[in-house]
Amino acid sequence: MRNTLIFIITILMAVSLSAKKKGAPPMAAGAPNDRTCNTSKCHAGNDLNTDKAIITIEGLPEAYTPSEIYEITLKLKQDGAKVWGFQATVADEDGHGQGTLMPGTSKDIQLLDNARYQSKTDRQYLTHTQSGIKGPKKGISPTWTFQWQAPDSASSSSSFYFAFNAADGNTKKTGDFIYTRSIEVEAVKK
Repeated sequence: MRNTLIFIITILMAVSLSAKKKGAPPMAAGAPNDRTCNTSKCHAGNDLNTDKAIITIEGLPEAYTPSEIYEITLKLKQDGAKVWGFQATVADEDGHGQGTLMPGTSKDIQLLDNARYQSKTDRQYLTHTQSGIKGPKKGISPTWTFQWQAPDSASSSSSFYFAFNAADGNTKKTGDFIYTRSIEVEAVKK
């Protein structure tokens, strides 16, 4: 009985640790009908979008050209934060997936497997990996860079949704800060 209990505890711990390696859960970018890691309470203790993080989102055009590939860079600064995370998605005006998100060659970013959520939405989600949660020093996040290929036609604007985590690194659910941002990019007018 004791060996069985030890085996079960070991398996549960392994599953728990592997969950953190997977990045943010699907549908946690703050897009319509999404939650965030704050509302799902996996990172809690502070209200959504509180404190004074400096969030930088670079590479989004004012208007996208169909089929064009854009390189997007995300980074944060927040005093005291030691561990970081993000999730991103893109939607059209009706909330459907728009264009194609690509993690590139970085081992710090991954595209989530849509088999986990395809019955709920057709959007793609990018998130950090375990290797993508440590910044160069306390208070500064890693720099995450990925690509977005605009849709083949310019039939709708594209809304980019981002959720960010600036965590204290104590492995508890409290004391972390979650931030959301959304940016609408129009299609090029012909």
